[in-house]
Amino acid sequence: MGALQRCADSISSDKRVSQLRVSPVYETPPWGNVKGGEFLNAAVSGCWSGSDTELLEFCRSLEAREGSPVRKLGLERPLDVDILFLQGGVSRPELELPHSRMSLRKFVLVPLSDVWEEEIPGLGKTPAELLSHVNDSSSIIFKGTLNGY
Repeated sequence: MGALQRCADSISSDKRVSQLRVSPVYETPPWGNVKGGEFLNAAVSGCWSGSDTELLEFCRSLEAREGSPVRKLGLERPLDVDILFLQGGVSRPELELPHSRMSLRKFVLVPLSDVWEEEIPGLGKTPAELLSHVNDSSSIIFKGTLNGY
């Protein structure tokens, strides 16, 4: 859980972030054709005072610091940070929000429902509502919480 802990700590200490909430950590099998063993998943929510471009760059810097490849394409990676949604949404080649596949993925929706109970901007449903319709029978195991959250 070291990479997730360092990631949460970096997000928490960034002056552009406020009202941070961090979910518990869950273990899930790899999704799609991604290499590697079991995954650890968590979600964070909060307010971001910078631009969406700055947020994307910040997330990419967190991944790079942990040694994740820039182009993932099924490669094993120690940290993968996805931006799921922002108020107002975004639609550009490098960033489309809300995330186009989030409603299909239990490993996204379970931790997200721990930190976000409202409707997701652009989807009109809560994470819990999306989770009740997701067609994903993969296992999800509670692993604990990150220190300080």
